[in-house]
Amino acid sequence: MPKNINTSATLKQSTKTESELQADLEKANAKIKNSKMVEILVPEAYRAAFGDPMEFSVNGVSVEIPLNKKVKVPEAHALHAQRLMKGAVLSKAQKRLTPEEVYKD
Repeated sequence: MPKNINTSATLKQSTKTESELQADLEKANAKIKNSKMVEILVPEAYRAAFGDPMEFSVNGVSVEIPLNKKVKVPEAHALHAQRLMKGAVLSKAQKRLTPEEVYKD
């Protein structure tokens, strides 16, 4: 029989102190600041799916990426944006661009 049963009482209990949570937050912020920055472009075709700017977060760190503009974002955010674009539903009139077309200057 399991010892730790989740009830509303156990779910309200924090397993970390406030200072430990604050330290974790500071570590996450430092990691994002020191992360590799990569260039990404979100094409106009995704306006209906995401709006302008495309806004999302990774591990609680939010970014806004304007459409049709190359910007540098942390690598984790760029990878997540690419996953979102890959899964986006576009209308039949819109063409999903290849990476070569997206980054064509």
